Amino acid sequence: MNGVTAQSLREKGVNYHLNWGANLLHLQEMAREYEPSYELATLLWADNIRECKILATMLMPPEEFPRQLAMQWISETPTQEIAEIASKQLFSRLPYAKSLALHLITQSDVMPQLFGYCILGSFHALSPEEKQQITLHANNTINNGTLPIGLRHAAHNALLRIER
Repeated sequence: MNGVTAQSLREKGVNYHLNWGANLLHLQEMAREYEPSYELATLLWADNIRECKILATMLMPPEEFPRQLAMQWISETPTQEIAEIASKQLFSRLPYAKSLALHLITQSDVMPQLFGYCILGSFHALSPEEKQQITLHANNTINNGTLPIGLRHAAHNALLRIER
């Protein structure tokens, strides 16, 4: 447990049933000790514990993660931190990642959009039509001052990556 990190997260309003404050590198080391497992990942995700949710994204086999469950996890994601980690550790590795991300950025809710932009940041091979669609949505998101800064930042990062 990292008490300083756990306390800092609580002070920032990140409320979990339990929060150990473990850092990402430590959780990655822990995950390496286990075989990827659908059953274990779904059990870990069900706990309202920050570290369990992060470990779930590291232990879920991407090829066994159905789109319906992906959408459920997105709707249950409590924080931007979990969304960013889940996008990198799991969602960007899904066989249907690109189509999922393109769908998510068109949604009205913030969390799906955040996932969509974070996932898109991992792609390098996009068609001109996909780039155009992403650019349109990202510019609308970036220029909408009523949206959370974290979402606008994710859209900006996705836009920078696809322009490379």
